[in-house]
Amino acid sequence: MKRKLLLSIVLAGVCVGMQAQKRQQSTTAYAITGAQKGSDRWTEVRLIDVQTGEEIKSIYQSAQQVAVLNARTGKPIAKKEKLAEESNGLTEYRFKTDGANGEVIVIKKNDQQTITFMKQNTDGKQIFITRNAVFNMPPVNADQPFATNSAACAYDKKHERLYFTPMGINQLRYIDLKAKDPTVYFFEGEPFGVLEHRHDVTNQITRMVIASDGNGYALTNSGEHLIRFTTGRKPEISDLGAIADDAANGSNSIRSRGGFGGDIVADDQNNLLLVTANRNVFKISIKDLRATWLGDIKGLPRGYSTNGAAVEKGTSIIVSTSTTTNGFYRFDLSTLQAEKISESESVYKASDLANANLISDKKKKGEEAVAVNEAAKNSGDRVDEKRELNVKYKMSAYPNPAIKGGVVNLTFNDFPQGRYQVQLMDINGKLLSAENINVGQRMQIQLLNLPTSLSQGTYLLKIVGDANKEKVLVTEQIVVQ
Repeated sequence: MKRKLLLSIVLAGVCVGMQAQKRQQSTTAYAITGAQKGSDRWTEVRLIDVQTGEEIKSIYQSAQQVAVLNARTGKPIAKKEKLAEESNGLTEYRFKTDGANGEVIVIKKNDQQTITFMKQNTDGKQIFITRNAVFNMPPVNADQPFATNSAACAYDKKHERLYFTPMGINQLRYIDLKAKDPTVYFFEGEPFGVLEHRHDVTNQITRMVIASDGNGYALTNSGEHLIRFTTGRKPEISDLGAIADDAANGSNSIRSRGGFGGDIVADDQNNLLLVTANRNVFKISIKDLRATWLGDIKGLPRGYSTNGAAVEKGTSIIVSTSTTTNGFYRFDLSTLQAEKISESESVYKASDLANANLISDKKKKGEEAVAVNEAAKNSGDRVDEKRELNVKYKMSAYPNPAIKGGVVNLTFNDFPQGRYQVQLMDINGKLLSAENINVGQRMQIQLLNLPTSLSQGTYLLKIVGDANKEKVLVTEQIVVQ
């Protein structure tokens, strides 16, 4: 009897240990969510387990009382007037229009019926246009941390802070995760972006991350403003300017209104990866302020907008949505193919995700050697055994399968700077095309146009040194449909 009892205790301990190890290995992220699953108001912050989709810890609740302090002085913030003033049962809202010569005044009564006046100055005269409409614009207290909802946050692991900004208020704020009692800090009187008014969607900030250089970066919907903020003792906020589209992007622009929203993550080479709300992925060079389109994510359910993103590990990225409780998905940068990972049938809608993980394409030397050796065997090439043990060249091709006459993205990682040749061959080794390229960055994406004459089937892509056309560095198979 004692032996059975002892065995039961040991087995229970093993199970508990296995569960604890599983929890330690899971990926966590801070998420901006609603108060309940299915809610569309982005005013709560939770630490979640993306594998299960469940809350690990509540970080901020809009219903709770929190200390709100000035980020520079540590003193309580000066109370601001509400963005709406009530008088005799009417609520009056004032905000600028997109034009430079007017102001909109909305007078709301009984939360429904409204009268809207457009005031314009023409030759010193005032012109009023009156309309009746059903309108719902609740008064906003700018002193509330998430006064106008938020869709941008970034986790600063070094200082244990969660930075964020409300969409309708261009102000940088952060939650002190070390504080015993919930505490939020505002950078008062310091513009964070160029928001014209609460509904200036173009200039709203919905993407934010802490990059590998330790600085925070926030991007407006339009891509016209990349804002950097330092996280040290004396934080500085700088507008770096607009992100330019790479010439090879074609119609896939970072400025597309269909992509407004989404999120950014960072890699270990000081680049940003933007996942737009309509599933497109761009790599942004902070140094050059240039965006390169990598493709669009495949395999997500219909209607699943990609609003939040966080790095899982390696080149794997987790995405969340604000449109459905369907679940969290992962995709890999090498394939852009998504798969569901959350175990729960229903998860929180999340307008943003954040953790401290960075994208890294580093692999173990043994794994690299096996990959290159297998590719070489498939193509009939010989691999030098000494070089196999110290492989440095890595290249991936996507989308794969590809479309004949389409474009394939070739990602070069850890190639020494220099000239190389991309050779396209059929499965029998016949050379179909060759293109010389220059590699100048540690991680570089090159676009390869596939000939329209290709038939469906399997082909080989070989990367060879320009000086020695016989020395094959990488071989990759692609399928053309």
